[in-house]
Amino acid sequence: MACVSQIGCELGVARATASSAPKARSGAILAASSAGSCLVFVSGSIVNVALASIGRDLSLSAAELQWVLNAEMLPLAALTLVGGALGDRFGNKQVFLFGIGLFFLASLGCGLAPSWLALVAARFLLGIGEALILPTGLSILGQAFPSDRKSRAVGIWSASAAVASAIAPALAGLILDHTTWRAVFWMQAPLAGIAFILAAAWAPKSVPRPGAVIDIAASVLSVVGLGALGWTLMALTKGADGRLAVGLLVAVAAIAALVRLEVRRDDRAMLPPALFASRTVIALSLFTAALYGAFTTILTLIPFVIIKGVHLSALTAGLAFIPLQILITGVSPLAPLLCARFGHSLPLAVGAIVTGLGCVVALRIGIDARYWFDIFPTVAVVAVGLSMAIAPMTTLVLTSVDNLHAATASGFNGAMSRAGSLAAIALLGGVLQQSGANLIYGFHIAMMACAGACFIAALAAFSIAATGEPNSAFGL
Repeated sequence: MACVSQIGCELGVARATASSAPKARSGAILAASSAGSCLVFVSGSIVNVALASIGRDLSLSAAELQWVLNAEMLPLAALTLVGGALGDRFGNKQVFLFGIGLFFLASLGCGLAPSWLALVAARFLLGIGEALILPTGLSILGQAFPSDRKSRAVGIWSASAAVASAIAPALAGLILDHTTWRAVFWMQAPLAGIAFILAAAWAPKSVPRPGAVIDIAASVLSVVGLGALGWTLMALTKGADGRLAVGLLVAVAAIAALVRLEVRRDDRAMLPPALFASRTVIALSLFTAALYGAFTTILTLIPFVIIKGVHLSALTAGLAFIPLQILITGVSPLAPLLCARFGHSLPLAVGAIVTGLGCVVALRIGIDARYWFDIFPTVAVVAVGLSMAIAPMTTLVLTSVDNLHAATASGFNGAMSRAGSLAAIALLGGVLQQSGANLIYGFHIAMMACAGACFIAALAAFSIAATGEPNSAFGL
């Protein structure tokens, strides 16, 4: 579920990390960090193209297809922060390499999975590997460059991730048109092998900090709470029954226990409670969850509709979002100019509204849709909207807390984007079980719901403090 728009949620970790690596090795370290981190974006971008083929080959129900997607998203959303803590405790390089190794094995497991349950288990391990790779890879990047060179390094890292997340779906579509979906996952294994070799050779060996706190209990409660929430939302799409009550009870209990635990641990917590004293942090969390929930629905359903509803090739589905990657990469640098002129809240709100308009434009996609006349306009409008939102969102995340908590705030923002994505996928069961005209109808209903989510995101943006300053001790 990742593309260039997701990258902005992660970069604060690198920007908030102090430099410590020798200057002479910084280029090699950038290559190692980029190679490993790109695995996350490759994995997240190919599964949408393969989804229809997986469902057809394994005869999966809509709920089973949803768990194929969310099995990876769940640990990535819940464990990214603890992945960073593990890097502090045992060394970023060591944890980075372990995550890449786990990613390699899980990719092979996905390709060899004989059943739905085996595929879900392998996808869950894939998500754990990604939760270790992303924060440690960004910390390695942040340590490699002094502040005056960090922006350029972050730009190169972003560009490499954008290229990877654009090319991977196209390759996946080409593979699917000529062979099995299993080969799509096997494609990830050699990429992970190359990344492991580069990281082992070039990533600096960081000094472990035995005293670093690893909030295992909070991580477990996060996985249970988000998993139960996903289960509850899936049950909700099928009508109220016993599963809905059980799932809701478990979700509420896990989240309540998490809040109580974090309050008791205070600044030693995975998510320090004082972090949420800032109105900006709360508003940005709602903004991020709503906007990325809508965007994930678009990323998931359009390739699915292209293949199963419009009956175009898997290659067309894989190529569908390349213009989005290009437009976001090209337009995003202009967003700071708008922020300088109008502040951060207005570009965020307008970006969400334009993204919502893109969802409305998607209503023109029908059973006989053509890419350039019917699908591309949606991609273009959504890209413009996201381009306006990414830069101010990333900046506000970093400036709404003090330097000590900047990496935590950025990691939490990334987690919120994936939590929103997980919730969106959980609500798609009624659409994924359809085909033909019924699929198009369900797709249109989903797009209208996405437009509503974007409107909620816009309201959240307008509630951000006008100066972008927090109302807490964390303010700058």
